[in-house]
Amino acid sequence: MQISSENYISVLIDQVKNLIIENAQLKAYILDLEVKAKEVSDGKTEKSSSQSAG
Repeated sequence: MQISSENYISVLIDQVKNLIIENAQLKAYILDLEVKAKEVSDGKTEKSSSQSAG
């Protein structure tokens, strides 16, 4: 099947756009996980210090 160069370029552009979107979503997901992990670790230190005091 013969694909025109213009069509090929437009397909590549669409793929790049999708990858950019996916990359941004993954970065946001990683940042969200980092925040949750920090909250959990901060929560553990607060709980452990309050348990030893109480």
